[in-house]
Amino acid sequence: MILTYQQKLRPTATQHRLLAEALERQRLLYNAALQERRDAWRLGRKAITRLDQQKSLTVIRADDPKGHGADPANMGRWTLKRVEDGFTGFFGRVKRGLKPGFPRFKPVSRWNTFGLLEATGLRHEGDRIRLKGFGRPIRLNHDRPLPRDAKILGVTFTRKGRHWYVGFTIETTEVVAAKPPLGEAVGGDLGVEALLTLSTGERIPNVRPSSRREREIRVSRRALARCRKGSNRRREVKVRLARQLRAVANTRDQHLHRVSARLAREHPLVVLEDLRIRNMTRSAAGTVEEPGTNVTQKRGLNRSILDAGWGKLVHLVRYKAIRAGGELICVDARGTSQECRQCRAVAAKPLSLRRHLCPCGLDEHREVNSAGVIRDRGLAVKAASEGGQPLGDANAGRRAVRRPGTLLAA
Repeated sequence: MILTYQQKLRPTATQHRLLAEALERQRLLYNAALQERRDAWRLGRKAITRLDQQKSLTVIRADDPKGHGADPANMGRWTLKRVEDGFTGFFGRVKRGLKPGFPRFKPVSRWNTFGLLEATGLRHEGDRIRLKGFGRPIRLNHDRPLPRDAKILGVTFTRKGRHWYVGFTIETTEVVAAKPPLGEAVGGDLGVEALLTLSTGERIPNVRPSSRREREIRVSRRALARCRKGSNRRREVKVRLARQLRAVANTRDQHLHRVSARLAREHPLVVLEDLRIRNMTRSAAGTVEEPGTNVTQKRGLNRSILDAGWGKLVHLVRYKAIRAGGELICVDARGTSQECRQCRAVAAKPLSLRRHLCPCGLDEHREVNSAGVIRDRGLAVKAASEGGQPLGDANAGRRAVRRPGTLLAA
């Protein structure tokens, strides 16, 4: 199993300076490699490969023994691979007919990470790491030690505000549980009022991290808009705004990690909706040809969806369920709020109606019913896969029927 562990570094003042210098060297290398590729194609219609640039990097390292020559060789190769990945993504988007977005030069404000392709040049020593060219080992917070059989595949160093973090991409088998957790399968309906409503009837609250700091973030953004570009004042405000946004992200991440860890620990099967969040949060204003409607309400809903972190929650539940010996299944969300999980009848109801009152006698919260439908669809998908049948639609094995009846107001 391949995982990523991120740990906070505690560098000395000298090591902090060396990390910043290495970051800047790799940024300049990235821009130089990008410029070389652009010039070669524009002037001679010649395509330069990463292998060609790695040969040039060998010469650069020999001519700069105190700069690039002092860094691990695979640090520069990591940067050159990032250039190649940019072009690979560009041509892939062109081929698919999407908006391409040509690779751009990186200013200081948009370059916060450098890395190593392999662990060569780095030694992990418990609560310290030793990196070539940095002298003494760099201390780190050892609150999340790597598994004993971990094989380090890659390393990244990231600057977030005034702090540095190291990320280890590892391959391990130690973290996967031998048996799935005890308990029953559970379905979850993602929402804004409640982050997740479970088929058991429990509603997990949405902490709304942005709303807690909304005013101070708005003040900082307005102050940033008034600052002159390149001024000391602008740099100070950017640091303050970054600190506020990082606090919001930390609050959200902490809540999502707790929720996902609990779901993976208590349930052998977790079923969630397969949502296209990018499509759901498209611009509310629309286009000139097709202007949007209810723009203010839609814009507020978009902010709430992104603030809740649905996509990250699904990602966290997926890998934590595997580690716990369980499984995550994402099913088609269409019609889950209109279908009755008890009698399978389908009846349209407005969003303002918050209770599901079915002629069959089922009376419960609308989102609890949806979570039950989601769970049943996931169980049908799992049964079809274990029986050797093609999965097909996420509603396999469950045929909803439309029956006459009246949905009563709450």
